[in-house]
Amino acid sequence: MKKVLFLLVLFAILSFSLSAQISLPNKEQAFRELNKRGISVEDFRTKMLERGYDIDNIDPLTVNLTALEAEVQDVVRELEQEKEAQQIEEEIAIAQDTLKEIEDEIVEEGSEDVAKASAERIKQLVDEGIPLEEAIARELIETGKEDLPKTQIYGQHIFRNKDINVYNSAVDIRPPENYVLGVGDVITVLIWGASIENATFEINKSGFIQPSGMQRINLKGVTYAKARELLRRRFAENYRFRPEEFEVTIDNARTITVNVQGEAINTGSFNLPALNTAYNALAAANGPSDIGSVRNIKLIHSNGEVKQVDIYEFILDPSKVKDFFLLNNDYIFIPVADKVVNIEGAVNRPFAYELIQSEGLEKLIQYAGGLKENAIQKAIQVKRFENDEEIIIDVNYKELTKSGRDFPLQKGDVIVVNEIMASYENFAEIEGAVEFPGRYEITNGMRFTDLIRKAGLDKDAKKDDAFVKRTRPDGQIQSIRIDIVELLQNPSSTQNEELQSEDRIIVFSQANFVDQQTFVIGGAIRIPGEHPYDPTENLRVEDAVLIGGGVTPEATDFAYIHRRDPETKKLKEYVRVNLKNAIENPNSADNVLLRPNDSLVVYDYTDFLDKAFVKVEGAVRNGAQFRYDETLTLKDVLTLSGGLRLDAAYSRIDISSLLIDGDNETRTVVKTIEIDENYNIIGGGDYQLQPYDLIYVRQAPEFEFQQTVLIKGEVKFPGKHPIIDDNEKIWNVIQRAGGLTNEAFPEGATLYRPEDNVGYVIMNLDEVRKDQNSIHNFILKEGDIIEIPKRKDFVSITGATKAKELYPDRILRTGRFNVPHHKSKNAKWYIDEYAAGIGEYGRSRLITVEHPNGQIEKTRNYILFKSYPKVEKGSTIKVGKIVKTEREIEKEKRDIDWGRVFADSVAQATAILSLILLTQNVN
Repeated sequence: MKKVLFLLVLFAILSFSLSAQISLPNKEQAFRELNKRGISVEDFRTKMLERGYDIDNIDPLTVNLTALEAEVQDVVRELEQEKEAQQIEEEIAIAQDTLKEIEDEIVEEGSEDVAKASAERIKQLVDEGIPLEEAIARELIETGKEDLPKTQIYGQHIFRNKDINVYNSAVDIRPPENYVLGVGDVITVLIWGASIENATFEINKSGFIQPSGMQRINLKGVTYAKARELLRRRFAENYRFRPEEFEVTIDNARTITVNVQGEAINTGSFNLPALNTAYNALAAANGPSDIGSVRNIKLIHSNGEVKQVDIYEFILDPSKVKDFFLLNNDYIFIPVADKVVNIEGAVNRPFAYELIQSEGLEKLIQYAGGLKENAIQKAIQVKRFENDEEIIIDVNYKELTKSGRDFPLQKGDVIVVNEIMASYENFAEIEGAVEFPGRYEITNGMRFTDLIRKAGLDKDAKKDDAFVKRTRPDGQIQSIRIDIVELLQNPSSTQNEELQSEDRIIVFSQANFVDQQTFVIGGAIRIPGEHPYDPTENLRVEDAVLIGGGVTPEATDFAYIHRRDPETKKLKEYVRVNLKNAIENPNSADNVLLRPNDSLVVYDYTDFLDKAFVKVEGAVRNGAQFRYDETLTLKDVLTLSGGLRLDAAYSRIDISSLLIDGDNETRTVVKTIEIDENYNIIGGGDYQLQPYDLIYVRQAPEFEFQQTVLIKGEVKFPGKHPIIDDNEKIWNVIQRAGGLTNEAFPEGATLYRPEDNVGYVIMNLDEVRKDQNSIHNFILKEGDIIEIPKRKDFVSITGATKAKELYPDRILRTGRFNVPHHKSKNAKWYIDEYAAGIGEYGRSRLITVEHPNGQIEKTRNYILFKSYPKVEKGSTIKVGKIVKTEREIEKEKRDIDWGRVFADSVAQATAILSLILLTQNVN
């Protein structure tokens, strides 16, 4: 800037004192300096003129050089800021064009919402201070994470399952000690203690940072650990602090470009923060493709250094990630996977694995998570293609591991580790009435009694008969009957055989050979239920009542025994019992002896009583039915029903009573009673309610709550308005709502009545506006909704027209389009004028017009002509189309156009006849 000022002043002095031939080169030199800064000379001249300086006519003898220097500096700074702002705007415009292209591609695939969301996320990142190109790169990475294909080779899963993330900033990860700093990294130096400092620096293009009051420090190419130590030493020259009071953090890592090529799912260049490693860059590309290698990936640094990236090493030891940091313009190349083998069967992770050339069966089993416990190690099978045929090789893996050898594998090998399928056989089993049933090991010389003693017999075990189930070699089951008592007393008996593999001893329970008899006691009993029957057959009614916990207070003095046939279990007879006498006199005949399967039922005396009630209805808060009791009064019933409502008529309580004559003939009498606000009968006394009385509280005459209607749309005061007069009509309420607005469209007004599910009512409010005696000036009801739309100046056309011949798809996307309204024109005119006429399947007789108020008017068909409906503003014209069935379409294909056939035949005959006549004339 000082150079510009010096040249300008020099130019002015030279112009004043020397000839133009001498001053011109200095002027051009000043302008070249401006051009180097990207500043237009004309812009500079204009800005200086605005400040009162003509750079072509500066008088160095009269001008204030100090003021001129300040103005030049200010103008140059202003122009540079404008240029920078313009560059940013251009970059944003380019990015917006890129986003628009991406959005258009997504929209073409039917995902407009996805495109908008993507653009919003990029905008949010830019607002957070992320550079625009990095924000776009992040979004492209995220949108590229579509549903990836299934893993084909072990190791691909960490990318396809998205186990590895792409770090977008230093906030996501703390840099490791071996992270290499570079241009663009932003670091912060923190000092606390005797001295305090919190300074942030960005490594410039020369690789330096410039702390205030210190010499510049070169950090480019220095690891994070060494940079922290270097900065600690340099800052210690100017600040006082202990080692633990000094810290260096990386606030924002520089953005680098990494190129992924070869067999990746997504190849190309990726803009990533330098904190990412080769594994993160691979994750950005969604990892190797189905045929891509996971063991021989090449990381090629821009300086020519090449490293091999092995995904299996990372899986086994994630700390390997520290060895693969990236530099700008690094390349990652993924070759085709070479030595891929499959392992299946009794391993913990059967899958396809890629091996390097030096790895064999032992390494493969290690990658597969090792062998399962039931693996057959002495005969692992290897299926292999060799010399144009498939062969199988048996490998004794157990011997290999003992000898420290390995079995080499080849590309395409399939390794099968078989499982031990046969279960153990050295057991015998005992079940039934024993203390410890289950399977037991068979030892040498073990006999039936040995197993019985181990299992222990239950108290109810049947010891004279048991069975041994033995599986013969041919699979048949042999049953051996044994006497447990005899075998235990004489263990040396020949029947006490040695146990064989899978023998099963069955010990029966004595209860299995006895029919369990029961009886039931129910009804007005404290503990009703089913109980075991006394095998001594000495169970009586009194005993059963005691077993049931005794009778309840509501029990009757009698009971019934429901006796069933012991064989068919069907009800056989009813036995009535004097229950009271049976309990008080156990030796009486009423204390009947119960039999197996009997049911003793004690009845509740309330079941034999009529359940009389009193009912109250009408203008009470809770109409209800109450159980009748002689103590129940009218006041009680009204109180228990929640009291009278606001609309109740206290002077009209009707009580309907049922009178029953001696022969059970009935008649109804009604008595009207007047009560006060405390529900006492006016005139004194009380009314004795009777069973089945119906009390009806009448509603007060002329009582009615406020009723309202809702007016929506174009009135001056829309909302709810009360109906203040009986039989009040629409126009009266609209007038009380302030009348129609200037934008109201009365022709399109609608009336909706929810009462009795009436629904929409067609009306013509414009006619009502002109004549309040119109039949459309309806009487309003509670809940009516009047809706008055804004004025419409167009007409809609839809249906089977030829509009596609006139308009692009974007206009017809909704299936209808709008046109201006023409006064006094009918529907057919609109169709011909704006829709190119009626379509192939449309019919003029099917033209209809839906008026703004919802009324639909059809075309009237006369013998010689048609009368088409008139069209109002806001109307919708629809051209109906005929619908043919598949049968009709097939019939049209089969039908022969006999008229055309006849015409063709006549034409052919005429031609032949003309040819004959021509021939005769020639002859």
